[in-house]
Amino acid sequence: MGPDESVAYAIATWGRFNATVSGDLLRALSGAFALVAAADGELARSEAAAFVELLRSKADVFSGIDFNALEVAFQDLSESLIADPEGGRLQALDCVARVKGNPEHCILVRSGAEIAIAADGRARAQEALALQEICRALGLES
Repeated sequence: MGPDESVAYAIATWGRFNATVSGDLLRALSGAFALVAAADGELARSEAAAFVELLRSKADVFSGIDFNALEVAFQDLSESLIADPEGGRLQALDCVARVKGNPEHCILVRSGAEIAIAADGRARAQEALALQEICRALGLES
């Protein structure tokens, strides 16, 4: 995939994501998870599975979600971040920042990012940097 194709793919993916995923908290969690999952330039299936499991464990907060559709949207989103790192990073940080000012949601998003770091069994420097960026977008200490 060439550079122009990568950007076009990323734009289309964000469009699908925006159509599929509703709610600021869900978008913030998705953005944070994707930032961490794509930080090392790879996407492990365990990272996507951990994301969906986190949401399933909070089913009372996320009632009515089609988790299978969300898992597909999340994987597309993460691959989009790999295809267009800068554009995707800005989009994902915008999603994360939507919950800034809501302490309960900020803690949940930060915890989700920490789970994403642990999901593939290896913490990397790039993932720690992604967590710092997420915390800044939330207005939290990293």
